[in-house]
Amino acid sequence: MGLIKITGGGVIESIGGVCNGQTIKTSNGDITLENVTAEQGSSTTYTDQKGSSITYTPPTGTKTVLYESYFHIQSVDAHGISHHRLYIDSTEVEAARVTFGGEDKQGRYEFKFPITVGAAADDIANGKLQTWTTAKTIKIQFREYSSSNEQDLHSTNHWDGSGTDIFSVPLLYITALS
Repeated sequence: MGLIKITGGGVIESIGGVCNGQTIKTSNGDITLENVTAEQGSSTTYTDQKGSSITYTPPTGTKTVLYESYFHIQSVDAHGISHHRLYIDSTEVEAARVTFGGEDKQGRYEFKFPITVGAAADDIANGKLQTWTTAKTIKIQFREYSSSNEQDLHSTNHWDGSGTDIFSVPLLYITALS
């Protein structure tokens, strides 16, 4: 997906696509999506989620930046559970915390969160920025609930009638709204 520009309100810019190392043109320069080529295991320590990181500067007039990450989860244990948290630069957006899991779950999951631009003051814990005029890195970190509740990312647990695992590439999108 390339650059989409619409004037008169609504979507100002929409970028993103497959996390395969592709470079995308934006109104403020080129950005490159991560190149994810293999599954990612979990641990009980928060780790950067591959395919979730993007360094972005929205166009002038942006009031909301919608961050969207899509990724496959497979449970390694019968009750796989994972926690995911969003960061703007090195500060966690606490309001964006999510847990995925349950009994033998697998599938493509989505992590979406709107970031407000033009707030009265910075309140990153709630996804609000007073201004956003320079590049900021947005990313997800994740961990498993416990060593008995493991989940892996970017891989299936079954394919074509067998228990064969296959790689599933993550997707990442950013939309700047007026």
